[in-house]
Amino acid sequence: MRLAFELSGESNSIPKAEILALFSGTVILQTDRVLVMDVPSYDAKLGDRLAMTHTTIEIKDVCAQELASIYRAARHIELPNVKIAVRAKRIGLGLQSTAVEAMIGQALCERGYKIDLTNPDLVIKALLSDDVCIIGTTLFSANRSGFEARRPHLRPFFYPGVLLPRVARATVNLTGVNAGELLFDPFCGTGGILLEAALTGVRVVGSDVDSRMIWGTRVNLDYYHVGGELLVQDAKQLGFSDKSIDAVVTDIPYGRSVSICAPSLNQLKEEAFREIFRVLKGGRRAVLISHDPIADELASAGFAIEQRHAQYVHKSLTREITVARK
Repeated sequence: MRLAFELSGESNSIPKAEILALFSGTVILQTDRVLVMDVPSYDAKLGDRLAMTHTTIEIKDVCAQELASIYRAARHIELPNVKIAVRAKRIGLGLQSTAVEAMIGQALCERGYKIDLTNPDLVIKALLSDDVCIIGTTLFSANRSGFEARRPHLRPFFYPGVLLPRVARATVNLTGVNAGELLFDPFCGTGGILLEAALTGVRVVGSDVDSRMIWGTRVNLDYYHVGGELLVQDAKQLGFSDKSIDAVVTDIPYGRSVSICAPSLNQLKEEAFREIFRVLKGGRRAVLISHDPIADELASAGFAIEQRHAQYVHKSLTREITVARK
């Protein structure tokens, strides 16, 4: 089946990488903020995990971004005989979305379909990107309210400078970890990464050298009714056996917090990366968020660098997200 993913504009590379980490298939087209893939099947549980995808549709037709072409496509696509709503999204320059909605709706009405904008059984979505119109049935539409409700300052335990929920969820997804597998965060802080992973059905374990952070993480996880194992532990000397962890995601500490963990940030990274490499299972991924490039240090620890992404925070801060495989 062919799927089209409407990507968010939060990053140039992370939304596509997040999809490719969860879905196996072949990329057959990429336009401005739309990724088209041929996949064996669609797993709704994986689709619901996506943080940086606005909409996922099963493609019924791809045509030129011209009203006549869109009308012809809508006259021939195969749909069940149910109540239908039509939505269009213009990405960049192109036709007005309202005109496209009206044209598709007209074609479907002429074929005998009932249009119901308030209580439809099926939503037809048209994505207008570059010079094409991609028409399909909606499989997933992001509910951003859940992420917004988990913003750091709304949690019971708050500490400045932590990841937003959508970014934390995307980094979890970049590992390709499956529900029921074990994800570890060795610098868990207030638990944002653990929270997003646990909400997808992944088992989580977190540690921090600061007992106050472990207490706060427990408060936050309990508030959202998710479980997880938490340990007060030095990331330079982890109490796990070799090859016992399925995935690692962590936001490396910086600034004042480094003095708690090690004499210098360089020493902290060097020793922590060796430990992360040791406990991670072979062939699995670690995703590390930093304020400076860390690819060389990860390579020295034995990792193969697969991806490097930039995540803009504000004009004086851009995080680097590095995906490394053991």
